[in-house]
Amino acid sequence: MKKFFLLTTLVITQVLGDIWLSQGMKVFGEVNYFSPDALSNLIYYLFTSPWILLGVSTLTFSMLIYLIAISRLDVSYVLPIHACSYPLNSLFAWLILQEQVSGIRWLATLTIGLGVFIVGWSDKKNSALANSQTQKTALPPFMFVPPLNIYMPQIWLGVVFMALADSAGDILTAKGVKKAGEISARSLSKIWGWIGRILSNISIIGGIACYAISFLMFISLLSWADISLIRPSTAIGYVFSILGAHFVLHENISMGRLLGISVIGLGVTIISLS
Repeated sequence: MKKFFLLTTLVITQVLGDIWLSQGMKVFGEVNYFSPDALSNLIYYLFTSPWILLGVSTLTFSMLIYLIAISRLDVSYVLPIHACSYPLNSLFAWLILQEQVSGIRWLATLTIGLGVFIVGWSDKKNSALANSQTQKTALPPFMFVPPLNIYMPQIWLGVVFMALADSAGDILTAKGVKKAGEISARSLSKIWGWIGRILSNISIIGGIACYAISFLMFISLLSWADISLIRPSTAIGYVFSILGAHFVLHENISMGRLLGISVIGLGVTIISLS
């Protein structure tokens, strides 16, 4: 029950933060270039827009929940479950922002949702065997990755760049959090001690820098297209994160999780057709 509440809070806060940011960038308009003047205007707007500030505050809280989650659970499990935010993003974008969500976007988000279900079901099925099996499952040399053409439109170049930066942030942050250990809520001093270890860890500092780069690109992407297109498209980052979780964090990647990630990748491919 605690795991369910933790991951549900993570997903809901991520979705609401995205919605507020999208609303703020719809007010600002398109970001077409990054000259010093344009960048300064964008930064000023980010610090003064109530929608952006609300979105950043919500996502900051979501990040705290994420740190707690990955201190207790594998990154290769938390991230795909986190992808539940994609179908909810489309739903909230339709209900709150009145975005026109096409049938192919709904199909893509539902496909991603199916991938999330497969990951969660696989983890539940295999948890009973975890104590008796100590060997790691080898990552097979094949995995479904959305095809990237030599030439990509500007929006997809931005999506890939953002996904790589975000995935690097996930891996670096998870590495630091694993080193800091699981948070203990038994006393305020232990909580502050855990936060201190988090903020002083070089891997987490590098992860935050990657997240900052990813956030700037995400803001730019929101000024180009609807959140119901942008957020599901960024699911390609889960492919990068799963590879990092296996090769950098040495996590056990089950075949069920790989299947779920592959279905999520299929959802990204479907939405790219729109």
